[in-house]
Order: sequence, then C-alpha cells, then structure tokens
Amino acid sequence: MLKTSLTGVALAALLLPIAATARTSNGDVLVTGEYRGETRSMTVALRDLDLRQDRAVNRAESRIRYAVKQVCDINSARELYEQRDYKACYDPAMDSAQNDLDQRISIARAT
Repeated sequence: MLKTSLTGVALAALLLPIAATARTSNGDVLVTGEYRGETRSMTVALRDLDLRQDRAVNRAESRIRYAVKQVCDINSARELYEQRDYKACYDPAMDSAQNDLDQRISIARAT
C-alpha cells in the first residue's frame, strides 16, 4: 500500500512540470523553468495579438524571450557555473514555450 502511494506521488512530481508548461485557458502562455533547483513561472499575455500576422508573432516571441530570461534569472548569471545553470534553465523553458506558441500560430492561421 505504501509503495503504491509513493509511486503515485513520484509520478505526480514528474508530471507537474509538464502540466505547468501547458497553455492557460485564457489565451496566455505559462513560461516555466527550473533554475538552481527552484521552479519558477511567469505568464505571458498573447490574447491581444493576432497570431495570423508575422509582426504579432515576432512580438509574441519577444515577450516569451523576456519571460524566459526573467524566469531563469539572467541577472544572477555572472559566474561561469551560474551561466551554465542559466543555460540549463533557458533552453528547455524556451523550447517548451516556443512549441506552445507554434501550436497557437497553427491554430490561428488554420481559421
């Protein structure tokens, strides 16, 4: 019984970061990254952008880049080991957010 409960808790801990990177229901994108053992998130508003337009997509990408830099704490990455930790946070957070944006663009341009 205890082993089953612990397995469920472990599975939930593994799936939580995946769920955190999912789109929010109101048109925003949730950017999530793990920097030096701490998971941080920031909401990026996109509902004011028409993602059918390239200019709006560029604006969305700019907002996401800014959010990822904040989530991964670019200001504290001064030493070499801190820069390594920043990059380890930045790449997966940016990939996840970019995938989410790509899906939104596909949906917007299909309609």
